[in-house]
Amino acid sequence: MERKKSILFWAITFGGPVILGIMMGIVFYSGNSTGIFPVVWMFLPAAAVMIGQLVTKKKDDGQIKLPKRFIITFLVITVVEVLVSCLAFFMDGNTVTLIGNFVFMAGSVLSLIFILTEKKETRKAYGLSNQKIGKGIIYILIFLVIYLIIAIGPVSVALLAEGEKVTMESLGITTAGILNAVSLPFMFFLTFLPYFGEEYGWRYYLLPRLMRRFGGRSSLFIVGVVWGLWHVPINMFFYSPDTAVQSILTQVIACIGFSVYFAYAYMKTDGNIWVAVAIHFLNNNLAASFGGGDGSGKEYSWISVAIAAAVYIILLVLPFIFSKTFSKANTELFVTRMLAPAVVPDTTKAIAAEPVDATSPATSSISEEEASDETSSNKD
Repeated sequence: MERKKSILFWAITFGGPVILGIMMGIVFYSGNSTGIFPVVWMFLPAAAVMIGQLVTKKKDDGQIKLPKRFIITFLVITVVEVLVSCLAFFMDGNTVTLIGNFVFMAGSVLSLIFILTEKKETRKAYGLSNQKIGKGIIYILIFLVIYLIIAIGPVSVALLAEGEKVTMESLGITTAGILNAVSLPFMFFLTFLPYFGEEYGWRYYLLPRLMRRFGGRSSLFIVGVVWGLWHVPINMFFYSPDTAVQSILTQVIACIGFSVYFAYAYMKTDGNIWVAVAIHFLNNNLAASFGGGDGSGKEYSWISVAIAAAVYIILLVLPFIFSKTFSKANTELFVTRMLAPAVVPDTTKAIAAEPVDATSPATSSISEEEASDETSSNKD
């Protein structure tokens, strides 16, 4: 079953972008906007995981039932988004993007309802629970500080080096941008679905499986490189068509940095996928607050690639990569917990015994050693 899941994951997660990349190239060279395609892209990793779950799940296999309402909703929204992207061949690309946005907003609301009304044990079994939220908020705030340093720091240094003043205007911060930033906590619940699409694939599915084979720290770099290269058609036809090579290198560098920090926050919260989703959401949407728009049409120089490498290594890699969180012992514990079968707790175990005197010291309680053995056997 695990092999089948793996084949489906890689086939859909990377096969989809090949097909979408060809479509995206045709739309790009026709002169139309390709803004809908990055949105569709984001759904593929989680869709691949969910299809694997549906295909390999057997009836009466002793495992907790899948959250099918959420899974089916997510897959339907994914298919609809793919169909919407086809409209870019016939309609204005910006209009198509707006349609796609409305689709995943509706899907986000519906998915949120299904997730919140799902059984607690089901959410926990399939990586949807929201444990250690207090810690999670701290790691989200830490990322926010790091993001602001990345967004403001290099620009401020460049302005000061040229003898100019650092102002809101020179930093690209506008009133509209500030209002956008303030609205993000509310918008998250309306637009989280695409970000979940990536994180459920990269963090929930791929990370623990790579860690099982390659260990903790090596896996962070592998995920980062794979994740970065997965964006290649988007770099070519959306982010930076004129400087695609530099854009791809910057993307890979950024994804390695994000891979380290996202995994750090994910593991510190015992696999709380919503922390990673929230951080990913902030990273993609805060750009609008600093004049970055939707990220399209940028031009990168080799100097900017070098600066990006230095910034991401200093702020996202070095402070966290040597953390005990990624030690061999902690990695093994994380992998064991994440890859454990979602078995239904056995609450029907009958104890065949003759009636005993409840007040008898010899029979009224279980010794600590026996209790410990019983707990261990249940966990196994």
